[in-house]
Amino acid sequence: MSIKFVRIDDRLIHGQVMTTWIKKYDIEQVIIVNDEISNNSTRQKILKLSAPSNLKLHVFAVDKFIQIIKNNSVNRNTMLIFTGPFDVERVLGEGIEISYLNVGNISKTEDRTKISSGVAVNETELESFKNIIDMGVNVEIQMVPNDKITKMNKFI
Repeated sequence: MSIKFVRIDDRLIHGQVMTTWIKKYDIEQVIIVNDEISNNSTRQKILKLSAPSNLKLHVFAVDKFIQIIKNNSVNRNTMLIFTGPFDVERVLGEGIEISYLNVGNISKTEDRTKISSGVAVNETELESFKNIIDMGVNVEIQMVPNDKITKMNKFI
């Protein structure tokens, strides 16, 4: 499998942050795994316009992604992007292996508490991260490659 990098970032594809990770892992394609975005063709068009021209971009609902990944090999250097931990937990629960998860940004909302400069979580999200860690995934908070790494289990 050529999944080189798995990230949670509710901003999805965006400027400098995205290009730093793409360069670091020599990413050829990005797969966004999210039910809401997979059903929003306008948002998909905007995302495709914002992606670098040399980058393939796909958007799949979680169940569709699971079905595809179970039945097909990934041949390109690939980055998976999720908007939050629940979809990652669903994918792991279906037997898809992820050994490392980078958490780059989860925006602050009324029900979320900041745990780092770019990451805010609520109790159910923290529980989901605990489950992900319990499944053997190394979960680290890091916006860009040069930033200090914070282990998510520090907040569990």
